[in-house]
Amino acid sequence: MNNNSPITTARAVRYLLSHLKKHSVFLALGFIVLVAVDTLQLIIPRIIQCVLDQLGSAQYSKAFVIKGGAVILLLAVMMVVLRFLWRLFIVKPSRRIEERMRLDLFGHLETLSAPFFNRTRTGDLMALFVNDIGAIRMATGMALIGLFDAVFMSVMSLVFMAAINLRLTLITAAPLPLIIFLIVKTGRLIEARYTAVQESFSSISAETQESFSGVRVIKGFAREETEHARFRDSCGRYVDRNLSLTRVWGLIFPSITFLASVSFSLLLLFGGRAVLAQSLTIGEFVSFTFYINLLVWPMIATGWVWNLFQRGIASTKRVLELLDERPDVSVKSAAPDTMPVQALRGPVECRDLSFRYRPAGPEALRHLSLAVPAGSSLGIIGRPGSGKTTLVSLLFHLYPVERGRLVIDGCDINDLPLARLRRSIAYVPQDSFLFSDTVAANIAFSRDDGEDAQAVMRAVEEAASLAAISRDIAAFSRGYRTRIGERGVMLSGGQKQRVAIARALMALGGAGACAGILVLDDALSAVDAATEAEIMGNLRTVMAGRTTIVIAHRISTVKQCDNIIVLEGGRIEEQGAHEALARAGGFYSRLWELQRTKGLPGGSA
Repeated sequence: MNNNSPITTARAVRYLLSHLKKHSVFLALGFIVLVAVDTLQLIIPRIIQCVLDQLGSAQYSKAFVIKGGAVILLLAVMMVVLRFLWRLFIVKPSRRIEERMRLDLFGHLETLSAPFFNRTRTGDLMALFVNDIGAIRMATGMALIGLFDAVFMSVMSLVFMAAINLRLTLITAAPLPLIIFLIVKTGRLIEARYTAVQESFSSISAETQESFSGVRVIKGFAREETEHARFRDSCGRYVDRNLSLTRVWGLIFPSITFLASVSFSLLLLFGGRAVLAQSLTIGEFVSFTFYINLLVWPMIATGWVWNLFQRGIASTKRVLELLDERPDVSVKSAAPDTMPVQALRGPVECRDLSFRYRPAGPEALRHLSLAVPAGSSLGIIGRPGSGKTTLVSLLFHLYPVERGRLVIDGCDINDLPLARLRRSIAYVPQDSFLFSDTVAANIAFSRDDGEDAQAVMRAVEEAASLAAISRDIAAFSRGYRTRIGERGVMLSGGQKQRVAIARALMALGGAGACAGILVLDDALSAVDAATEAEIMGNLRTVMAGRTTIVIAHRISTVKQCDNIIVLEGGRIEEQGAHEALARAGGFYSRLWELQRTKGLPGGSA
């Protein structure tokens, strides 16, 4: 992720508080119950004090001792019930915050443009959704409980101790402020080292995702050992950074325990003397010991709480960095509700269109001017890297386009709402990405869930037939309900392409605004000549009267188009109908002759 302005701690805290405010009622109830639990804990030492002092007096009564024990037991039962309630009231909001943040992150990611995903690794995003959101949940849940509990118990324990003996309270509590000093001084160090841990985890996630996605390539080149060594190095760095964090945390906890032990030593020294001098009763001494325990434990827990908070703040900063990302492509000139609802149909015009993927990079398209009349078909031929797919990407407005350079239906592409634009185009990409779902679900991907299931299924079967994949599906074990695995791994390359074509054909019909433009980006490269001819024959009825753009390496795929262009270095080198280009003696003519004479697929006249 790329963010020039660093996120401040104050902003991260404000962001967390904005989420906590939405659950203020539950949190208030939780804190009230937590106060009740702590109050019961504070009462128990006083009961023990009274019982012990009764044992050493002439007013000793067995019934009084039994009554004291029964009261303590009753208070313990009440504490069990109340502890359950405060966990319910406080932990539940932290889970809701976790859910809301994940939804916000996912929704925000869907708004970002292609350049962001080009420069961001999938593993980095997965680490945010798993580790960082989990750290934020702990900071807004258990850490919040621990902080409130530590402050309340510390203050009230000091009050009860002071009520017993103020001088002894001041002496025994003297080392405890050092704990706060130690925690504050190490806070920035914990945050920095935890951020490094999260970045290392992101790298592991990214490398794991890439290795699993490319496992067939790894096995095909026998690179298992190399990949294993690379992953081992990443894990080693992750462990080293965790140990670096652990060293800081490992210093804090023993230091807190040591300072707490100093408090107990002072209590034994000065409290023991007070008992011998009879200025302090045995009951008061024991009660004082209980309060010291109640005071020291929050101090020890403060280190754990601070660690959780620092992790939560570090993770919140990473989340805010992502939320600060803005799409490179946005529509400001026209709101969706001011535009007509019907699908775009064409014409499509490029007016002296130039484009670079990076400001300092080479031009992918150079001063390209082109007109595709509504309802006509355009074929695009060119060497790899000539700008074919780039042109289609701009048609979808995946990248920023200079105003006035690309016009559809008479509207500048910068004025067209993105949802309307993209719903108007049925697209078969070069990379036929399929989801890990059933064949039917992949084909029906563009259709809304609310549509009639039987009607959608009939449309799926019709689209599959037009894409010449229906016979293959019939041979599958479960037909259209066959799961095709991650990225369609159970299908061949040609089957993937045909399923992708069927999916695009589904977008041409159905409820709402249907696609009015069809784009095939080298969509038949993995099928044989006979299957290609069958598909193109089926598509002619679909393409009739519909603006269609066909990118291909086989001339037989585009020869029936109304107009054909040849791209070279981002420019249009040749343009015209098939017959004219075949006689022109240029690149198109040579390619056509090569495919005819060499017997390449699709080379027959």
